[in-house]
Order: sequence, then structure tokens, then C-alpha cells
Amino acid sequence: MGTFLLRALLGLVVLLVAAAGAGLGWRAWRQHENAVALAITSPRGIDEQHFVRLGGIAQWISIRGEDRANPVILVMHGGPAMSYMAFTAMFQPWEKYFTVVQWDRRGSGKTYGFNGAAGSGTLTLDRIANDGIELAAYLRGHLHKKKIVLMGHSMGSLPGVMMAMRRPDLFHAYVGTDMIVAMAENEAESYRLMREALHRQGNSDAEARLAKIGPPPYAASSDWGAKQGMMSEADPAYRRVMRGYVVPALLTSPSYSLRDLYDFAMANPFSIGRLYPEWMAFDARRLGTDFRLPVVVLQGDSDLMAPTELAVRYFNTIHAPAKQIHLLKGVGHNSMFSAPERFLDELVRYVRPLAVEGERTVAATDGGDSR
Repeated sequence: MGTFLLRALLGLVVLLVAAAGAGLGWRAWRQHENAVALAITSPRGIDEQHFVRLGGIAQWISIRGEDRANPVILVMHGGPAMSYMAFTAMFQPWEKYFTVVQWDRRGSGKTYGFNGAAGSGTLTLDRIANDGIELAAYLRGHLHKKKIVLMGHSMGSLPGVMMAMRRPDLFHAYVGTDMIVAMAENEAESYRLMREALHRQGNSDAEARLAKIGPPPYAASSDWGAKQGMMSEADPAYRRVMRGYVVPALLTSPSYSLRDLYDFAMANPFSIGRLYPEWMAFDARRLGTDFRLPVVVLQGDSDLMAPTELAVRYFNTIHAPAKQIHLLKGVGHNSMFSAPERFLDELVRYVRPLAVEGERTVAATDGGDSR
């Protein structure tokens, strides 16, 4: 019996090693395919990935585009630390019209991997916003632009709106998408909408599990995380994006090593642990409602995670030199992932002209001096 068990265990180990080897081989093959597909061949293009020192620590950025003359758009990723570096393929169509900058902000992705918990320094929304302002100033000089476009997505809209309010001189426009206005109201409304959605679907089991978690506020971040995790059941489109795109993209990104995947996973609990109380207390209205730059809101009209009605209500109160809101019909959270062609069409139609004309106007007023 002992010999039989030993042989069985050895056989199992061999099978597991073979399966792991096959899996890694498949991953390497897909990574190579994706690298070829993502290559920028335009002679006027740009493809850079490197660290920049912001707020006293090294932070990772990616800069990609087919034409350096295009406007620059800085994407503030969602949270708690959801780096978008692995989702370059989703942003690739943008690169025809914009130079796209991705940033693993403090406590996220490769920035967290390089610095670790001990080297990440202070992690607050204020610190992230100031890091972002430093980055925007760097990009203006590095890419020879007068200003750039700033886009805050989901939880990225928290530091994003802070940056736009503090330094409007750096940006042609602020774009808010899947926008969060006030976390207390956001979470209460999100919980209500999720329960209603599950009830309409007849998903009594999921509805009971959500009811067991209970409504916000949540003293423990784990309870909030449990509520967020129910979104995949409340919104089928959100589930398709997370399972059908996000996970495969992470596994096959040519820029992601196995260590990067580990750091990606570890960054989330690290950031939640340090930012959770401040996030839950955030209210953009406390910053004031007078923007000194154009504001564009692009939002799904049926967002359960960042409820659309709250974004519309906030938009109606703000003052800006120009403001627009465009709702994507039938689209929920992660609108730029779930309706990519429609989202890009809105960006090109309504945001790109603001940047192109803004760059031209600034150049004319300062005599063409380049930063």
C-alpha cells in the first residue's frame, strides 16, 4: 500500500508540474501574440514605460500613441488599486486620437511592487492628488504640450477631481466617468439599486446574501468588499467584463510578469487598509462647485456601482467655462470597458476638440513658446 501511495503521489506531482508547464507555455505564447499586436509601428508614435519620481518615490507610467502631435490624456485608474497597465489592448484604439498615459499611482501595480509597503510613504487622497499634479507637470515638459486632458475613472475620480480643482492650468479638460461624488450617498444608493436588480432577476439567493451583509455604512472594509463583490451577480454586463476581459488580460499581458500579478493582487488590500476611512468620507461637493476648466461627464445611464443619478445631480450644480454630460444608454459601470466603441466615439467627438483647440489657443497667446 505504501509503495502504491508513493507512486500515486509521484504521478500526481508529475501531472501538476506538466499542467503548470503547459499553462506557463500557453501564457508565454499569448503574451508574445499580444506584444506583436500591440506594437506601435508609426514613425511618429511613442511607446514608453518607465519610473518617474513623484512625491519622493518612484512611480511607474506608460505612454503610448500613434502620433506625438495628438492630445495627451492621463487616465486615473479605479480602485482601490486597480492598475490598468494590463489593459493596453482596450486603450489601443484610443491611441489613434490621443497619447494615452497610464499611471500606477502610489500603492498600486508596479509602483507598489517596486516600493513595497515600507517604501510607499504616506498614502492619502491628498498625497495621490499631489503626485498626479507633479506627473501632469512632468508630462507637459516631457511631451512638449501646453496642457493635457485629465480623466478620472470610478475611484480615480476622487483624486482626479481634486487635481482638476487645484491646478486647472495644467489641463485642457477634466473628464469624469463612472464618477463618484459622495461615498456615503453613493454606497447607500448602490446597495439599494443592487437589491432591486437582484429582485428583478429573481435571484433570491444572491438577494439574501446581500441582505445578510446589510446596508452601509460599513465599519470594516471587508464588509464593503463583500458588498462590492456582489456586483457581478447584480449586473451581468459587469460580470462579463470582469471575467471575460479583465482576468484574461491580466494573465496574458506582455508587460506583466508573474511577480507583477502578485504585486497587483497585494496592492489592493494594502491601499484599502490605508485609504478606506478617507474614501468613505469623501464628498466632492466640499471642494466647491466652481471649476476653472471645461468639464465633461461620460457615464453609463444604468450604473449600479457609481449611481448615475448622483453624477447627474452633481453635474447640474457645478459651474465651468464649458460643461457637457453624455449618458451611454443601457450601459452600467466600467462603461469604457463594456461599451468601448461608443465610449471612444464620445471622447473623440466631445473631448478631443477641447484639447486640440486649447493647445492651439495657448500656443497663440504665448507666442508659440513650448514648455
